[in-house]
Amino acid sequence: MPETGDFVVWLGRSPWPARVGPKADSLHRAKAAGLPVPPGVLVVEEALTHSLHRGWIRATGEGFVIADQEALQKALDLPPVASRVAVRSAFSREDGESQSLAGYFASFLNVPFPEVWPAVCRVWNSSHRLDAPFRRDVLIMAMVDARHAGVAVTETEYEDDLVNVTQGLGDRLVSGLVAGETLHLPKLRAFEKPTEAGFAGRLQRLLRDVRRVFGARNWDVEFADDGQQCWLLQVRPLTRPVIRNEWFTYANHREILPPLPSPLMTSLIASCASDLFDYYRGFDARLQEHRPFIEVFAGRPFINLSLLTDMMRLWGLPTRLVTDAIGGRDIGTQGWRWGRLLCSLPVLIRLGWAQLRAPSSARRCMAWLSGFGHAPPDTDSFTNCISDLQTVYTALVREMFSLTQAMSGPLALLRRLGVLSALAACHETVTTRLLTDLDPLREYVQAHPHLTAVLAEGRVPEDDGFQTLWQAYLARYGFRGVFESDIACPRYHEQPETLLCSLLAERPRQAPLPLPWLAWLVYPLWQQARRALDAREELRHAAMQTFDRIRQRMKRLAAQALQDGRLPAADDLWLLDIEELRQLDGGWCATPDFLAVRRQAQATLAGYAFPDVFRRFDNFSAFLAVPAEGSRPAVLQGTGLTRGVVEGRAWVCHTPSVPPVSTEPLILVAPAVDAGWVPVFAGVAGVVVEIGGDLSHGSIVLRELGLPAVTNVRHVTRVIRTGDRIRVQAALGVVEILGLESAVTSLASVGVRG
Repeated sequence: MPETGDFVVWLGRSPWPARVGPKADSLHRAKAAGLPVPPGVLVVEEALTHSLHRGWIRATGEGFVIADQEALQKALDLPPVASRVAVRSAFSREDGESQSLAGYFASFLNVPFPEVWPAVCRVWNSSHRLDAPFRRDVLIMAMVDARHAGVAVTETEYEDDLVNVTQGLGDRLVSGLVAGETLHLPKLRAFEKPTEAGFAGRLQRLLRDVRRVFGARNWDVEFADDGQQCWLLQVRPLTRPVIRNEWFTYANHREILPPLPSPLMTSLIASCASDLFDYYRGFDARLQEHRPFIEVFAGRPFINLSLLTDMMRLWGLPTRLVTDAIGGRDIGTQGWRWGRLLCSLPVLIRLGWAQLRAPSSARRCMAWLSGFGHAPPDTDSFTNCISDLQTVYTALVREMFSLTQAMSGPLALLRRLGVLSALAACHETVTTRLLTDLDPLREYVQAHPHLTAVLAEGRVPEDDGFQTLWQAYLARYGFRGVFESDIACPRYHEQPETLLCSLLAERPRQAPLPLPWLAWLVYPLWQQARRALDAREELRHAAMQTFDRIRQRMKRLAAQALQDGRLPAADDLWLLDIEELRQLDGGWCATPDFLAVRRQAQATLAGYAFPDVFRRFDNFSAFLAVPAEGSRPAVLQGTGLTRGVVEGRAWVCHTPSVPPVSTEPLILVAPAVDAGWVPVFAGVAGVVVEIGGDLSHGSIVLRELGLPAVTNVRHVTRVIRTGDRIRVQAALGVVEILGLESAVTSLASVGVRG
């Protein structure tokens, strides 16, 4: 039996027990490394077993009870940590790599020091909530007179640390009783000073030091700031990533895709997202690996603007370079960071070299594209077509990255000097020739005015001279089209009405103005930009020719599916996403009812008008042209905790209780949740919480369980009633009311405690 003096050990001092749980061990390590951890001691598991053996503590049916507090205090000789302390569980099952059990066991704040042992005993009693054997150490730490307290998450994938903070103590925040305030604090490198004032700046330094001591991993940090010092209260591995309220933009997709792209094209672009961003990861392995480059909202593929600005911030470059290149609004507002720029110099040199070689790389890609996209009809399939499309689209966009970067700098400088318009007026790309090469046809029509009536009807005249010119034009440009980047959109050779009608209008011609002397002075810079500009447009031209080859293959396959009864109409092909197309190969049939629902969904999605930039948890109903009707809102917005979509009946419950019997999936709607709700979670298919930060204990548990869950949905327990049919889109933080409880009898009459 060890000496009683071994039962209580100081944090940060030696010797330190070898077999303690992660929570206490991390705080000891932080204290020993000089991080600001409040003074504290650890009462080890052996103190409990020794006290039970000596009879100072007795095990009863209701838990551990102190039998002789005077003897217990005298024998264990607890040092005076502070007049008021926090007594916290530090059990070995807590703060693990895959499961935190955050808030599962008991902790007590503001305990007067003479009442410490009863509090320790109550913490030990909470160990009975878990059956498996584990160490039951207890932390006793000096209370911090907190002006601000909360939880911070630092993740390797982001350039900001995410903070939930409240005034005073943070116990109501971590228990999910208050939402707190959300802050995004820029990460500090070793050589950088805080960018924020007050407690936020002190917290920036603390989080930087946590990464220094524990390594650049994903950490969940609890802190308290007393106005002079930001104290570390806990550091544990982040068991599940936090879904952040990132910025998105349609950017250049708005220019090349229809207002609502086809489900096929949207799903195709989303499937290529990881491979697209791998272009940048190939230059810098530090870049984010798990954040999606493209996400789908309301049927549209949006670019993750936050991801791109974080890349600029990592490299020390101005964030406006992103929006200068792809459009949108600068949401990063970072300028030059010279220290980071110096550290990233090897990466930027490699990127610059790739930009110089971009035109020649594009030509090699064009040569490859000229022979790609063919397939024998007897062995072709939708699966093969999708694979070819993904290959072409990924190659096209990755080459576009280099070409756009190669020309964006010179073009921006020429624009600033005021000579870009004059230089561009003297230049013609293959895309411009798509218009100018119509001139022979336009002149032929002017010489043969009897053709105008046919052209006005959108028909091709049966005139030999016109046909010769027309076929020559289609051979060069027939595979282009309106919104041609969407494979579902017709090409000019299939739907030429736009071109034919344009022949009736006189094309305005304007003689180029003489170049100013400054333009001649910077002409070498223009030549560099022009090489990349020409290569970009020629690459797009070649890629669209390959797109058309694949489109014709897909149309042939759709005609076969129509004959086999797998498609009601050949054009229904474009209403399917890539997974559904693969299922067609396996014999699945897209029924008329299925397609009618899809058309209705597309019609609804077409009503959204997104701004240039928006955030993940914005209220999307504000982007609808027609507001939702009814006395109750149809859509509620919160903060998404997980991913996934679930649809079912709402169960509004104010205290943990047994879920009612239901033949449909139940979705719990609660005012707040903590670890006590874990048994309830097992009986529901999703969770909606009215009050709670995304870093509270309940939120952590929900992430670990993986249930579709949304928190911080204001007034949800008053808006939604038990029995309502609702849909939870967790990744978006959206709760939709699909039907009211008046249509339901099985749940609306269920009595719920609380």
